[in-house]
Amino acid sequence: SNVPATKVRYYDDYKKIQFKGKVVKSIDHYVILEETYFYATSGGQLHDTGTINGKKVINVLKQGTIVLHELDGPSPFHPGELVQCVIDWERRLQLSQHHTAAHIVNAAARNVLGPHINQASAYKDIDKGRLDITHYQALTDAEVQTIENEANKIIQQAIPMHKEFMTRGKAEKAFGMGIYQGGVPPGKELRIVEIPGVDVECCGGSHLDNTKEVGMIKIIKSSKISDGILRLEYTAGKAAQQEVQKESKLLAEAANVLGVKKSQVPGRALEIFTVWKDVVKKGKAKPKEFMSTVEELGTDKDILERTASILKTQPE
Repeated sequence: SNVPATKVRYYDDYKKIQFKGKVVKSIDHYVILEETYFYATSGGQLHDTGTINGKKVINVLKQGTIVLHELDGPSPFHPGELVQCVIDWERRLQLSQHHTAAHIVNAAARNVLGPHINQASAYKDIDKGRLDITHYQALTDAEVQTIENEANKIIQQAIPMHKEFMTRGKAEKAFGMGIYQGGVPPGKELRIVEIPGVDVECCGGSHLDNTKEVGMIKIIKSSKISDGILRLEYTAGKAAQQEVQKESKLLAEAANVLGVKKSQVPGRALEIFTVWKDVVKKGKAKPKEFMSTVEELGTDKDILERTASILKTQPE
């Protein structure tokens, strides 16, 4: 009670990851600062971590207008104390890349699929992000690849991003109701995040200053989660690079199991599946030309299933 609202600040210069904060109150493991640059979990984006005077901040959450910084132990701080705060930059960067990537993927999907595309919800973690969009049918692999290509074109254009606070009326007049992606936030003042010529949204999350800072986007999965709602799971930045390396490693492992080059994996897997389906599964007579392959299947005890397991898919 009687604790003033925390002044939430934003960093546009990502090199400024340290700031001094004034303690308002300490409660068990929690610290309330007069103002903070730590991002609290909200808008589908996970919280920042870091330190306050060397004490680890493991969680940041909002309680109404108050921001609570959770420490990994009891708070040693007292009201009025000035403390040195350091935000974990690597985590903040990755979360910002995934959040900016959500805006880019949303815009790319709209360009590819049509103007009916809107964000239904979103979630941004360290490992990946997910974006739920409005669409009437499941996507083909070709459509997913086209959206990914379009998203990476936006990144490569190195578009400077604009971030500013505006009154609700001014923002709606300037950009229309399309700024409300994923819901309408409360309050008379809105934070507008704009990628000129690409996307403009009302958003309180942490973002980059230029689309090129996203690095790259890799869409890893597309699925229909309900009528009219599709989910795109994606990675960006360092997480996207790791995903590409992981896929390359899996493909190399599958090629090794199949005894072929990487480029020959699809054809070899199809060949073995055809043999397995026609000869083993259906119990048809074993043609002589298939005998060696069938014996290999029996000896290896399911080379097909091993390949499917490596690639995390079904034998079909």
